[in-house]
Amino acid sequence: MPDLHVPEPAWPGRLGLLLVTPGRGLGLIRERRSGGVRDALYLVLVLVLAFRLPDLVRAVAAFPRISVSGGLVQLVGVLGSELRTAAFVVLVAALTIVVFAGRGRRDPALALELGAACYVPYFVAWIPIRFLDLEALLGYVPHLPGQIVRLVAWAWVAFLAILSVRLVRQGAETAEPSRPWAVRAAGLAALAVPAAALVVGGVWSARHYDRLRPLGRFDRAPDFVLARVDGRKGDVRLSDLRGQVVLLDFWATWCPPCIAMMPTLHELHRAWHARGVEFVGINAEGRGTSPDDIRGFVARHPFPYPVVIDDKEVGGLYGVHLLPHVVVIGRDGRIARVFVGGVSRAQLAAALDAASQSGL
Repeated sequence: MPDLHVPEPAWPGRLGLLLVTPGRGLGLIRERRSGGVRDALYLVLVLVLAFRLPDLVRAVAAFPRISVSGGLVQLVGVLGSELRTAAFVVLVAALTIVVFAGRGRRDPALALELGAACYVPYFVAWIPIRFLDLEALLGYVPHLPGQIVRLVAWAWVAFLAILSVRLVRQGAETAEPSRPWAVRAAGLAALAVPAAALVVGGVWSARHYDRLRPLGRFDRAPDFVLARVDGRKGDVRLSDLRGQVVLLDFWATWCPPCIAMMPTLHELHRAWHARGVEFVGINAEGRGTSPDDIRGFVARHPFPYPVVIDDKEVGGLYGVHLLPHVVVIGRDGRIARVFVGGVSRAQLAAALDAASQSGL
């Protein structure tokens, strides 16, 4: 029967214990055999709300304007990115605790709870850089590298993992902290910056909702001019294609779903091109890939339709934040359908057919 003589403090107090007196904080989790995973999930939720609020607003706005599936894809993308980082930290710490706990003392469930507690210092170490990243997103200060923060964060995680191993191997009595006010203050201080970030993100999202709102059905497709990257000279101007149904495929070489969808798009182009439907592949590579590398990829994988390269400006106009992102534009220049995160051949064919029929 676990020893529950120490009352469990409120959430800020539990965070403060792990920051000020980590031995007592880990001991409380050991006695109750729970709490670490729950609090780690709370921190992930804080990160999403505080530092990814514009992305959340964008995802929620996609439900009525794009589709339920498109909104879900974007929402899962926002939550999943934070959950993956937290899960990696927790699992590394938990595995360390299990391996070094010693024979006869290995308890995977308890190790997972203690490993989740090791996520607290990782969260705290990254708070300043995450806030600066948010400020950079909003256009106030430049982005700062996080290599030093990453080193500090993992060193802090290792320290708590070592304490957890010692606690599991030797055991320890958990007592009330001598200065509970300092513990609570530390926990509240750890949450103060995310609270400020939530306010900043909320105000910015409200003022720039039009920028976050994705383009959807019946919106006029923004015109653009982009240079071809498929070995042919010249540009592609969207307004020159007015009167045709146009499919825009935003893709990248590092996007496996984009690559997997290319044969389907090529087949559909061959089937629909004679019916007045034009396809345009828009490479949205971003940093890390040179134009020459993109040209080489296109040369190795020839496209039957024009391929252009975007500097993120057109992607920004169309609200492209996840790939693949496919936009079907009607003959009148208005958006007929948007697909985010992949689409089947049947869905694309149905969208092209509807857009073609509506323009007759």
